[in-house]
Amino acid sequence: MFDVRTLYEKYCKKESGEKYYCEKDSHTYEIVPAKDTELDAFKVHCETNNIPKDVIEDLSAYYKQNNNFFNYYSCDDLGIFEWWDDYKELWLGCVDMDVFRYSSDLGKYTIGDVGNVSYSEQCEFDTIEEMLIAHFEGIEM
Repeated sequence: MFDVRTLYEKYCKKESGEKYYCEKDSHTYEIVPAKDTELDAFKVHCETNNIPKDVIEDLSAYYKQNNNFFNYYSCDDLGIFEWWDDYKELWLGCVDMDVFRYSSDLGKYTIGDVGNVSYSEQCEFDTIEEMLIAHFEGIEM
């Protein structure tokens, strides 16, 4: 698993403590690891919804380092699972109009908007790290 802090330090300017300002999207983000109780609740929600085990492992490892995607849902927020039954998508977070998801149909992490699971094939990623790097470097549509 990659180090979330190292990724933020590469693409953003540290403001104070665990806060990072990202010039690319003009937002400040804070890195706050999930508590064990939050991770346990996330895993229960995943198991209840039959989320693939490899996705549970990837997301749990990420949330253990940082309990949100760009200050959006914490890992124990049921909003993540709102679209699972209908579309087999986990909504991980948003920045402006960009929606970060895991799509079971694609078997990928994606960046899209509210109506599109991804903007294009260039916005579909095998790993969370690839998805985050694409955001920080700029999305090519």
